[in-house]
Amino acid sequence: MNEIELYYLMNLTRTYAVGLCLGVSSIAMTNYFCMVAKGHTEPAENRMMHIVYTVLRIGMVLAMVTELTTLAYYYHVDNFIYWTDNPEFLMRITIFSVIVINAFAMQYRKITMWLGPVFAGGSWYAYFFFSVWIETESTYSTLLIGYIAWLTFMFVFLGCLRLYLTRNQGNRLGDGASSAVNVAVSR
Repeated sequence: MNEIELYYLMNLTRTYAVGLCLGVSSIAMTNYFCMVAKGHTEPAENRMMHIVYTVLRIGMVLAMVTELTTLAYYYHVDNFIYWTDNPEFLMRITIFSVIVINAFAMQYRKITMWLGPVFAGGSWYAYFFFSVWIETESTYSTLLIGYIAWLTFMFVFLGCLRLYLTRNQGNRLGDGASSAVNVAVSR
């Protein structure tokens, strides 16, 4: 295989990996908000979510491998020029870093369940956009402002969705947990 064939194979693999991650992330968010609406998680749903997150991690590894091969390819061909002169590539790396950091933060419960899905869902959709639409003719700062605006929109949208789904629940947490204030008031 020559270099151009490897390049196209890598791009095809990235498209499949990002599509897999976007689909699985959408399923995970849908299942999560269905559980929020119920107010609790059943054991079968919990097992299913573990399977979904395992598939998502497989897709993340594939996406990481394709980004590393993109870096290696353009380092070999353009010798650093592509890295510094391509704001879309830098934006993809930024968004993927947010995705990975958020995944670890959610795994180890270092981020709230109000904020974690915003970074996960919003970032996967933005990453898909930058993986498919290669050239935007914008600067990195413009793309970063657009990404932050998109995450802000997702925060408001998912926050309103969560409030709507938990409108009949006493604690509005939606995950079966009780806040310390609600426990103190009930005593």
